[in-house]
Amino acid sequence: MTPVRDPFATGVARLAALVFGLLALQGGATAYWGFVRAEGLTARPDNPRRIAFDQQIRRGRLLDRAGAELAVTRFDADGIPTRVYPEPAAAPVTGFQTWRYGAGSVGGASYGAGSAEAAYDAALRGDLGSRIGHVLATRVLGRPQVGHDVVLTIDAALQATAAGALAGREGAVVVLDVADGAVRALVSLPTFDPAALDDGRTPPDEASSPLFNRATQGRYPPGSTFKTVTLAAALAAGAARLDAVVADGGGAVETFEGYAVRCANEPDGAVRFDIAHAFAYSCNLTFARLGRDVGRPAFERQARAFGIDAAPPFPLPTAAGQLSNDDAMPLPELVSAAFGQGEVLATPLHMALVAAAAAGDGRIPTPYLLADVPGVRWWSIGDERGTWRRAMSAGVAADVRRAMITAAEVGYVGTAQLAGGPRVGGKTGTAQAADGLPHAWFIGFAPAEAPRVAVAVLVVHGGEGIRAAAPIAGRVLAAALAADGASATMPVRIRSSAAHRISLLPPSEGE
Repeated sequence: MTPVRDPFATGVARLAALVFGLLALQGGATAYWGFVRAEGLTARPDNPRRIAFDQQIRRGRLLDRAGAELAVTRFDADGIPTRVYPEPAAAPVTGFQTWRYGAGSVGGASYGAGSAEAAYDAALRGDLGSRIGHVLATRVLGRPQVGHDVVLTIDAALQATAAGALAGREGAVVVLDVADGAVRALVSLPTFDPAALDDGRTPPDEASSPLFNRATQGRYPPGSTFKTVTLAAALAAGAARLDAVVADGGGAVETFEGYAVRCANEPDGAVRFDIAHAFAYSCNLTFARLGRDVGRPAFERQARAFGIDAAPPFPLPTAAGQLSNDDAMPLPELVSAAFGQGEVLATPLHMALVAAAAAGDGRIPTPYLLADVPGVRWWSIGDERGTWRRAMSAGVAADVRRAMITAAEVGYVGTAQLAGGPRVGGKTGTAQAADGLPHAWFIGFAPAEAPRVAVAVLVVHGGEGIRAAAPIAGRVLAAALAADGASATMPVRIRSSAAHRISLLPPSEGE
């Protein structure tokens, strides 16, 4: 006998199934948005609850290596926070923290946080450690969340000196500790006032790109500073020795598949000189020949060993350089790249690391910015440290270092020499630019005999490296060594260059 179904019971069962299904969907959605997507929702810049919560946080300070305040939060009588930046020159490092989410943008990005403020946000907010402890303290007991202070490797006084030495010109300065890669100064001009992003003042002028970090993201032809890389390649390949004599001066010219190259920078009457002096005189012809003799594969391997085509690991945004726009590198492009022109591009951070490798044992240290988070095991959030790459052997590095010291003694680096103090080593560059005056470069280190500090200076459209960049490097190196307590006051000697014939050369021959 077939049982008779109760229509009412059937309807109740269906309704119950529907209700349970809807409850299951609601539970699933709650779990998804409340747990899986919770972090993304919380981080949305238009989330008013996030903004209100952030404004209650006692955000930690950013400090320089000696404890000077680089960023600190002040609260007004109504409890509204303002982030204060006592060291304006440090803006390219500190970045900014603003609670005016959605109030404006630069380059299409909401203000929010940038640079060190963003890189170490978790520590500055106090989000490290147990989430349960945070919930109990802030939501159950009603206590304000307190962030941690973050100590950076930056020296505020050195940062100000480097920024002042650029004197408002567009450019960048990077100062590194040779031994471990600690970033002592990182300047990018034009810069901006971080506080202006949060107090209703006019945002930065986008036309001058003040939020663009020229030190870590700006890619420029490196000019003759790249001869440091070419010299390393030639020494490693056995294509050159520092004492090998060449006859490339006195108006000598060689054509490489239709591309004519000459020296033009050697002292009057100098026809024959060794490779070390060719480096000091920045002889394009010698280095064009070295690039040809080394050959494209070995040249590219050496440049990649220096990390030119990679973005250096660093907590601030970085850009990769390039050797060529494509896989092809015909002979004219190869020889041009060998003296830092052609299609070669590098950032000031790249070139500071090249100087650090030459100053040390051929090892490129990983650049880092975080010195300490007092009271916290900083290594759980810290920058990577150690060796980024092995650019060259210790023996090759010693030869490159000697060539850079020779350049300071008899070549174009003299304007960066420290009067009465330790000798420096370095290389100038005058990189031809299609859109104006050449870019002025300097890379180097001090003291020469036992280098501790490496530097890269770029003055965009600054003209000759010997006149625009090298004197800046001298001031910065003097300040860095003085800060170390390594020497007394060491004024910079601006040495006369009358013994050398300086000229702005066409794009195929720029110093």
